[in-house]
Amino acid sequence: MARFALYGMIILAVLTALWVGLRRIAWEGAYRRVGIVIPAQELTGASSDRELRQYLHKLQAHGVVAISVELTDFPHWGLQRTSFDRDLGRVIQLARAVGLQVAIVADAHITKLPEELRALRPKFIVLISDPPGEPIQIADLLSDALVGIVEFSEPSGLQELYRHGEKNFVRVHAIKSQELDRLSLEGALARWERAVHERTIRLLWVTEHQRFPQYLERLSLRITQVGMELGEPSTPAPFESFSWVYLAIGAGFVSLALLVLMGRLSLTVLLGCGVGGVSALVLVGMWDVELARQALALLIAAVVPWLLLWVSTERFLGWKLVVIVSLCSIVAGLAAAAVLSDLSYFLKINEFRGVKLALVAPSVLIVLAELWRWRGLSWRYLLAKRGAWLIPALGLGMLFFVLERSGNLPAIPVARWEELLRERLEDWLIARPRFKEFLVGHPALMLWRREPSLVHLGLLALGALGQASIINTFVHLHTPLVLSLWRTINGLVLGLLIGLTARFALAGIQQWRRRS
Repeated sequence: MARFALYGMIILAVLTALWVGLRRIAWEGAYRRVGIVIPAQELTGASSDRELRQYLHKLQAHGVVAISVELTDFPHWGLQRTSFDRDLGRVIQLARAVGLQVAIVADAHITKLPEELRALRPKFIVLISDPPGEPIQIADLLSDALVGIVEFSEPSGLQELYRHGEKNFVRVHAIKSQELDRLSLEGALARWERAVHERTIRLLWVTEHQRFPQYLERLSLRITQVGMELGEPSTPAPFESFSWVYLAIGAGFVSLALLVLMGRLSLTVLLGCGVGGVSALVLVGMWDVELARQALALLIAAVVPWLLLWVSTERFLGWKLVVIVSLCSIVAGLAAAAVLSDLSYFLKINEFRGVKLALVAPSVLIVLAELWRWRGLSWRYLLAKRGAWLIPALGLGMLFFVLERSGNLPAIPVARWEELLRERLEDWLIARPRFKEFLVGHPALMLWRREPSLVHLGLLALGALGQASIINTFVHLHTPLVLSLWRTINGLVLGLLIGLTARFALAGIQQWRRRS
């Protein structure tokens, strides 16, 4: 009877995660309008009002919705503080006449708008923090303007504004001058496209817009080709997060853990764990809801891959193991995303904390669990094979590499050949699968065998890394959910193909060695 109750709680958690996922897909489908902003200072110097008016109409046809006025120097973008002279006034007047809005671009320390700009009622206030993380000081400037947050240059304090009722945010992307030098036209267009398609960017601040021939024309075409609309981005629709979602998915997580541990622990210990787990969920949720959601999502990301592998490796091998565990990891990823789903995460005002821990914890846990299973074996037996000591060393090296390469600004930069490979995968597959899945985790799990050796222990740990990466994909909530699903499925299919190829190759090598 208890087992059926636990299965019921797991099914309820899965249905809850799917319901939240469908709501999120509907929200993302309605939030698809993308606008372009260009600096007003790049339009000054036109020979006549007629030529400038014609040029502004042309810009408007290519998706430009506003011209920006910079209130400070931005050397990384090749812009100086805007000079409030007659020429600027003429540009703004003609831009407003053809229907373009005004955007203010300022650093995080701005506290007051100049009166001439306040009278224009700017539609956007774009904030840049350089370096990222400077405290924001714009409480009296918000009014009804959309607050644009430049990606990778976000100020601190946005969460406080959100909690106090400010919901008029829009994510902005911009490319710095030195990056334009490196990217060229095609590289810049591809980067704009990825920002819009993959990261809920809805405002593009295009500086040096005359640098390439047909820059804005080709950019607007790329935006529409990925299914977006050109126009003034709207205020994001609200997306509520319900407390019962947190409780249902939390109860499902506790039930999964109890089912996996059933038969391995005594009934008294299991009962205590169940009561303690549910009580902890309720108490932490009553104390701090946001902390409780973060903690539950982290537990799902860090523990569920280990639980899935621990129980599945007793029954399955090869491609069946990879497919079954990966599908369950997708459901776990949807559950973790459902716990965190609200507007602040979609706009990256809030984000999942503990990415590095969630990536490495499943591998560490599965290694400890396997060593516990082998507790009757001696280390002499495990190290009997030549070169077996290399496995722990390689494992630690891989762990360090994964930690240093995770995040938006990794300590170990991406090599140029890897950038090119990523771009080709995006062109071919729409959603680029993660290397940790299709090139490492899934093939390693395909090669794993149920035998006590450090080689197969290392393969199992790499397989756990692939499953952790799947869940990590879904807790990037600023990425559209459908894209995350495509990314994971592409990784699963490619991983199975590479794993099968590796198995046939190893089988051929073994036959050749026996003949020799």
